[in-house]
Amino acid sequence: MANTIIEGDSSEITACQAAKRYFNTLGLKKLPSIQSLKREYATLYAENRKRYPEYKQAKAKMIELLTAKNNVERILGVTEKEKNRDRQQEAR
Repeated sequence: MANTIIEGDSSEITACQAAKRYFNTLGLKKLPSIQSLKREYATLYAENRKRYPEYKQAKAKMIELLTAKNNVERILGVTEKEKNRDRQQEAR
């Protein structure tokens, strides 16, 4: 009877043992509380919200620069083959 229970739950037991080994490698004696995790999440979320306008502006600038680069390449007639050949020569 006991062997049947262990065999049926062996995957769960293996997962729990793997989790314990992982936490042992981190050097954690006990898991953080839910409240402390919620506080940390709130702090990180607030920081993310604060920095989002900067990210949005940088992304818009990147798109603008990539558009300009593609326009210049199209005007100059640079093909994908030429770009790949230039990259290979730079790598050497």
